[in-house]
Amino acid sequence: MTTYKGIQGYMIQTLASDPTASENEGRMWYNTTSNTWKVSVAGAGAWATGNDSARSGTTDGEMSGTQTAGLYAGGYAPAPTLRRDETETFNGTTWTEVNDLNTARYGAWMAGTQTASVFASGQITAPSALSETWDGTCWTETNNIQTARHNPGVAGTQTNGLMISGQTPTPTTACEDYDGTSWSTGTAINSARYSGGGGGASSTSAIFAGGADPSTYYLQISETWNGSTWTEGNNLNTGRYALAGFGIVTSALVCAGYLPSGSPRDSNDTETYDGTSWSNGGDMNTARYSPGSTGGPGGISSGVIVGGNGDSGLSRATELWESPKYSAKTVTTS
Repeated sequence: MTTYKGIQGYMIQTLASDPTASENEGRMWYNTTSNTWKVSVAGAGAWATGNDSARSGTTDGEMSGTQTAGLYAGGYAPAPTLRRDETETFNGTTWTEVNDLNTARYGAWMAGTQTASVFASGQITAPSALSETWDGTCWTETNNIQTARHNPGVAGTQTNGLMISGQTPTPTTACEDYDGTSWSTGTAINSARYSGGGGGASSTSAIFAGGADPSTYYLQISETWNGSTWTEGNNLNTGRYALAGFGIVTSALVCAGYLPSGSPRDSNDTETYDGTSWSNGGDMNTARYSPGSTGGPGGISSGVIVGGNGDSGLSRATELWESPKYSAKTVTTS
């Protein structure tokens, strides 16, 4: 005869009203008012179509700020313009043109807010070391980065930023820290690559995923940074480069990108990160690669992407991300 020991029971609360669903994901309770069992579950995040950028179609532009107070600058467009110097602000609904960058370029690094940002690196006719700061009205040239590059990863703010990897023109592992005035050498990432996606709250906390190197243009690699060490974690579900991304180490999102051979090559896939693993999220409405993106501090509760390139050409399209919505569901039994 088998003896079972240590069997443990769990108490389920009885409540007169449902608790806040977003704070009780996975928790079950009994609602004594409706006489029903309830559980809190998360729905899928989703993209909504927004108003187009004020400029014509552009790829490889950069964004900073938040979904309701964003800044969009630089990029690439067809001849005769090629490199763009336009800057726009976004209030969650409308794009407004403001003062231009001093030096037109694309594939740069940009971090900060709508009224205080830094725009550095990028491609002119070769990788650039230029850096400019934005005060809410004008761009001012400031100290150059140490190693000229384009298409690096972005983390942090205007006064506490991290530039990750990039193309110099060959892929590099070199990272640089920014303190609001000067750039200094940071700890190298494990895998040299460019055009990945991710985010981070500061120069001591970041995530960088996907990207390209000379041997594999559609990487699934994901690395996190804790201020002292880069650590390789779980891979993306879909390898790609020219991604967009935003968030923090425990709550990040990547989307869009350029896919391996086949048709279509542009991606509308979204993946979210919970601090451990990547999960497929809601698809974008318009597939593309190399859009500008920002989400602001605090994870992926909201975000915005704009522009980019795709199988159908350059885009002006804007999309707005809303994080998963939580709701209390009635549990049925049979």
